[in-house]
Amino acid sequence: MAQPRYLQIKQDLLNKIQSGKLKPDDRIPSEHKLADHFSVSRLTVQRAIRELVSEGLMRRTQGSGTFVNHAPQHFSLIEVRDVGEEIRRLGGKPHSEVLLHRRTKPPAEVAELLELTDTAQVFHVTLLQSMDDVPVAHEERYAIPEVYPDFLEQDFSKRSVFEYLAARSVLEEIENVVMAVKVDKRLAGLLEIEPDEPCVRVQRRNWYRGECVTLTQITYAGSRQALASRYKPYQR
Repeated sequence: MAQPRYLQIKQDLLNKIQSGKLKPDDRIPSEHKLADHFSVSRLTVQRAIRELVSEGLMRRTQGSGTFVNHAPQHFSLIEVRDVGEEIRRLGGKPHSEVLLHRRTKPPAEVAELLELTDTAQVFHVTLLQSMDDVPVAHEERYAIPEVYPDFLEQDFSKRSVFEYLAARSVLEEIENVVMAVKVDKRLAGLLEIEPDEPCVRVQRRNWYRGECVTLTQITYAGSRQALASRYKPYQR
């Protein structure tokens, strides 16, 4: 049985990536050119490209075309690490852009996660983390003012939030939740991804002296990052 045409196009593009004819950040031919080359409709080409994008091998950039992705970088899943340090470990140059830094009354769902009363306030910072000038993660952190009183005095574009928090408290208990999320247009724009591109979010709660003192939500662009951990299981 003959292979469907969209799979033939997909395999041809895969072969070019694997052979090095198409390298990371190379723009592939337009859908119109591919349709002419394979004598198929643009819908057939779109299906092939859509599958490659969903698998993280390519990315669409509005108004510019479709590009080959770099191999996904592996960020830690279990270990508690700083995003900037993770980027350095992977051989990249980190950059943190502070988008928001304030004291505020948290949304109800955040207050519930932090086990706060309805009237409590928190410190809140959001950052865009980039590796070699390419956005890789949106970092959002909430902290309890009583434990971190000088939070607003920090310059988190120069000093990581992770380093600051670690200097003022000891992680006694940690909860990690990993989930697939669909981001809104604003967050997709910040991460420079298409709105329908899959993302992974790590939500972490930390306890200190019996209290939940921080909530962290880091959203990774799914086509550029993977989360992984390696460990030895306990042996009796």
